Parts: sequence; C-alpha cells; structure tokens
Amino acid sequence: MLEVYCDASFNEGENSYIGCTVLRDGEQIHQSTTKVPDVPKSNLDCELSALDFAVTLTGIFSKGDLDITIYNDSTEAVKIFQKEKQEIEKKLSGLSINFEYIPREKVNQAIADSLSKKFPVFFLNIPTCEVESFSRREDILSDIARKGNNILYLGKVEEKSTNKKTCYRLIIRTIDKILSDDRLYLIKKGGPGTQVKAAEEIRKDLSDPLVLSSLEAKGVRLEDSYFLLTDETWGLRSTDNQTCSILPGSFRHRIICDEVDRSPQNLLKRAERFR
Repeated sequence: MLEVYCDASFNEGENSYIGCTVLRDGEQIHQSTTKVPDVPKSNLDCELSALDFAVTLTGIFSKGDLDITIYNDSTEAVKIFQKEKQEIEKKLSGLSINFEYIPREKVNQAIADSLSKKFPVFFLNIPTCEVESFSRREDILSDIARKGNNILYLGKVEEKSTNKKTCYRLIIRTIDKILSDDRLYLIKKGGPGTQVKAAEEIRKDLSDPLVLSSLEAKGVRLEDSYFLLTDETWGLRSTDNQTCSILPGSFRHRIICDEVDRSPQNLLKRAERFR
C-alpha cells in the first residue's frame, strides 16, 4: 500500500510551497518541500499543484503497488483530480490511484502541512558564520565571563504573536545584566521563513546609525559579540552548519549554540564558572 499526503501553503505576493510525505505500508519513506511553480493566484492553485506533485512522487516511488491513495485537505482540489483520475492513471502506465480528502488534523496530513511551511532557507547574499558549540569552549565562556562580551538572542513574545505573525524580542546582555530588550519585531509568517525575515529586519536595524547610537548609549558593544542560537532561531541553521546571522557582516562576531539545552540560562550558567 502506497500513501501520499500533500498540502500547500499559499503566500500572496511571495513564494508558496508544497509539503509531501510518502508512506509504504504505514512507514514513511520520503518527505519533501518544494516551491509551487509559476505564480499561483489562489489557495486552490497551490493545492492543485500539490496534488500534481503527489502524482509525480507516486510515479517515482510506486513499485507495482496495487493500493495507492493520494490525500489532500482541499475538497475542491480533490474533486477535480477525482474527475481526472482515468487520464492520470493512463499517464502512469495504468496504475490505480485513489484521490481522497483528509482533514488537516490527521497525523500524516499535519506533517505535510508542516512541511509546506518549513521553507528552504536561502543564504545567497546573506552573511553566514559557522556555528560553534560553547559547551567545552573555555575561550568563549571566558570572554563572556571575564571580558563582558555582549550576547544577543531572540525571544518569542507570546502575547503579541498571532496565527499570522510572530513577535520576537531582541535581547542584548552581558553575563551580569540585560542592556537592551525593548526592540520588538512583528514578522509575518510564510515566504522565505519567519526566522529568516526576522534576521533580515534586525540586520537592517543594526546597520542604522541612529539605532546603533541609541544602543551604544546603553552600553551595547556589538563588535566581538556572540549571537546565541535558541529554539526561536534554530531554523536559521543550514545543513552545512552555517547560520544566517542577525548581525551585519560589518561587525566581527561569532554564532554559538548548545545542541541540547538551547536556553540563554544554560550559557550564562556555564560562563559563570569562568569568572
């Protein structure tokens, strides 16, 4: 039995994406996220593209399966493909395919929905740095503990976040105290990725002389600072351990993380031992 669950996220005026997960006999064998081709004008256009992509995946992964079902959470899109069932099967050498509606809340469809929102992170023309683990790095922890190097990270502001937007707070501190935490960024979800867009907005801010002047008045020093990856910014990492930074490339800085405990408190606790 082969099952393909597909979903799409329509982002008006921006790139839209398709998420698919493929199961054989109940076990996942494939997951993918791909851009909706051309310029979709509606959510229906995106869902039709998702079903079309699911048909392509069926042709790739089918190994003579007699029971094949493609699922989508748009009743209108599913009806269209049900009407075209015979023509589609002819193109796939006679494979028998069922097109079925499934609610987004069902587990495998929820995975497809999630994949359609986890957009690929493109780092072209964006400054990136290698992520460094601080767990056993005495030099990093000593800089923070003894030299007072600034630490930057983002926190999610739950009370200001909505289903359509995420609010981030930029926190800049030393080991002893918070220097600045009043800069908020309300970022629309979707497009190239919420965290990537947040990083872009913050880089613009930290390139503005007026913003820099107000931060310097608070004692902020961005040169030789550390950008801490937390759960809120983990999506900025790419597969080759490079990370999109929230700091402009004009400031010498490093990006640090802990693979297990990503909280700022973990970093501060470890640095405390090096005072």
